[in-house]
Amino acid sequence: MTPSSLLATSAVRAAPALIGWRLRFRKQEAVIAETEAYQGLADRACHASKGRTPRTDVLFRESGTVYVYLCYGMHWMLNLVCDEIDEPAAVLIRGVEMPGSDPRRSNGPGKVTRQLGIDGKLNGTRLGEALELLPPLAPSPRLRRGPRVGVEYAGPRWSAKPWRWWRNGFPVVRPDLRPPPEQ
Repeated sequence: MTPSSLLATSAVRAAPALIGWRLRFRKQEAVIAETEAYQGLADRACHASKGRTPRTDVLFRESGTVYVYLCYGMHWMLNLVCDEIDEPAAVLIRGVEMPGSDPRRSNGPGKVTRQLGIDGKLNGTRLGEALELLPPLAPSPRLRRGPRVGVEYAGPRWSAKPWRWWRNGFPVVRPDLRPPPEQ
């Protein structure tokens, strides 16, 4: 599977498939260990839910576009755009593992960008220009899943969606969040 084919689908399909893939930026390499999906205009937690704006225009672009935004005025967040053009969807890279580094140093989206040295200059670029997405070196790991983190503003329907995935054993920041029982 190529990065293009991996991302040319919904964020909900791409997010778990990205676990184990590698990111390379400025000679640093990291293995994706936790992701979160944001899918379309109807998803109240997706930045594009309010429509196309100068900030969200990137989400409406071709899959493989890099979406980096500043959260709380201090943390850069790395997202990979998915799906078709004009269908806004992205996967937030929530956690990575780096060789020789304690995974607790990169188990949150702000920590990921800090560890890799990523900032807003990458916003709107395409994978392969500065940031590379490389296939896994190991077989697909066992995954866990739960609801997204920090999206309570979207309401219970959207904040409870189990659209967050992580490698079993990865020290996620909010392991207490479990999907609600099926109704």
